[in-house]
Amino acid sequence: MCGWKSVLEKEILNGDDKTLLCHELLTEEPDMERMILKFFTEDDFREIAERRIGRGQVGGKACGLLLSRKLIEVRMPGYLENLEPHHSFFIGADTFEDYLELNGCGEMQSLVASKDRTELLEKYEGLLLGGRFSEEVREQIGDVLRHYDEEPLIIRSSSIMEDGFGHAFSGKYESVFCSNQGIFEERLEEMLAAVRRVYASVFTKEALEYRKRHELLEKREKMGILIQRAAGRRIGDFYFPIAGGMGCSYNPYKWAENLNPEAGMIRMVAGFGTRAVERTPGDYPRLVSLDHAKANIRTTVADRHKFSQRKVDVIDLKEKKMVTVPIDSLFDKIPHTYKKLVLSRDTDAEGRLAQRRIYRKIYFADCQGLVDDDDFIEMVRSMEKVLEKTYRHPVDLEFAVTMAEDGGWRINLLQCRPMRMTADGVIHIPEGIDHEILFDIRRTSISYSREISLDYIVWVDPQRYYEYEYHKKPEVATLLGRINAAFEGMKKNIILLVPGRIGTSSPELGVPVLYCDIHQFCAVCEVAYSKVGYNPELSYGSHMFQDLVEADIYYGAINENSKTRIFAPEILKKCNDVLGEFLENEKDELREIVQLYDVTDRKSVLMLDAKEGRAVCRVCG
Repeated sequence: MCGWKSVLEKEILNGDDKTLLCHELLTEEPDMERMILKFFTEDDFREIAERRIGRGQVGGKACGLLLSRKLIEVRMPGYLENLEPHHSFFIGADTFEDYLELNGCGEMQSLVASKDRTELLEKYEGLLLGGRFSEEVREQIGDVLRHYDEEPLIIRSSSIMEDGFGHAFSGKYESVFCSNQGIFEERLEEMLAAVRRVYASVFTKEALEYRKRHELLEKREKMGILIQRAAGRRIGDFYFPIAGGMGCSYNPYKWAENLNPEAGMIRMVAGFGTRAVERTPGDYPRLVSLDHAKANIRTTVADRHKFSQRKVDVIDLKEKKMVTVPIDSLFDKIPHTYKKLVLSRDTDAEGRLAQRRIYRKIYFADCQGLVDDDDFIEMVRSMEKVLEKTYRHPVDLEFAVTMAEDGGWRINLLQCRPMRMTADGVIHIPEGIDHEILFDIRRTSISYSREISLDYIVWVDPQRYYEYEYHKKPEVATLLGRINAAFEGMKKNIILLVPGRIGTSSPELGVPVLYCDIHQFCAVCEVAYSKVGYNPELSYGSHMFQDLVEADIYYGAINENSKTRIFAPEILKKCNDVLGEFLENEKDELREIVQLYDVTDRKSVLMLDAKEGRAVCRVCG
């Protein structure tokens, strides 16, 4: 019998026993190990072993889930009745290695650091997505399906490197929803296909670029799998939770003077929380600072309605897939208890209709009922602070809100990981330099205090970008990616100024770049240009945001309101446009849209004052 298996049979475990089981089942990361050894009991280790498929550790995401729930159990016992059980299963990370070997892909792990990674992926993609599993693993996955019956599932990445104190890998690896409907054979094939997709995501371009940036290509990645019951309940042909979202125990987005960053924040949407962590064109999740939860950025009903959620992610049980539907199509289907928690009424619009003798209720989704529920806000705030204190580090988490049998709400904690932050410093911004300021903005910045000496500034002209043919707009994103690549390894500090929303999938709202297209920049600013309708929307909590935070990239918005004291893009005209020196043969029409200004010799600096929520960019001489 394996040593760790015989240890599990002991009635009482000593310190060495727990360390052995922690390394076999969970992690060897020192900070996580410290907490696990302190709080996990014999029964905790046994349950994990019983719920693990295959070999190896359960991975970072699963480890964070199990640890955070244990901390709440021990340190917040009064909230346990409001915490939804997780009922999770795990596929060990070494099973990923077995899958690669079984399907002739074993050499991929040793070749990812090579220069021909694109050819590598093309060669093996079909094998990864069409591979077979060992009979033992296949049977164990089948047993898990029988346990869940026809409850919808989510198959989530949980790699060894993921969600630890070193690197988060936010959004780099796949999570796949399974409707889990129909006959057993169909459900099994759906789940196996989902596991294959998660395995294949280890070798995507963006995942490998992330590993390259963080010098992790030489380290062997192993993909564990976290199998979770999808939070929610069936309503008609759809399945979804009341709400979902993410939270951070530290909130550097200070949009009002009286907000305390230490109080934490949450970002919520109705339905699955996927729309709270992804860029969602035309949608506005609810952003809440937990020290002033009822304080809304939008002060009028009209603005609250305008800047609310338009679409919702649900599982279509009839079509057997995740879909996005207009939220107003669900208004008549949502139970009254749901409506009270996530919908508000536009009484002003109702009044205007009534004057025309049209009488109907007009709803919009803003999660106001949850925000107004003091018990809900207190539980989330307490969770964040308890986890932060035990982790000895700010944390971010993902959660869903479900309906309990008694009609109340319950929180399903889905994920917890350390959030990369740095202590604030003291920044002195001199007076009398307005003629040298490119921008001076307040309460729109997401960062911590520091000064950054600048080398280059990339400017995307909003008017010319607007006038560029719609189908060609992605060319601008491609050009930014090429600029980004040109500076790789040069250790230059570059600011990117773009119109509207960065990373949107809708080019009419902004430039549709991926994080891997902009990761060389030290700062990214979304620029308002109301003449053609470009409006920034800092996507706090999105995967793009997580990447920017983790890479210490400043992220701010230059608005056309009182939050912007100065914005003078004309100051850049005194600098040299050196795009042609870095990239040859670019189209003239693209060079009219994008400029790369050299500010190396101008003692230019970006000054970030987190205490004041202020960012100032100075371009001297």
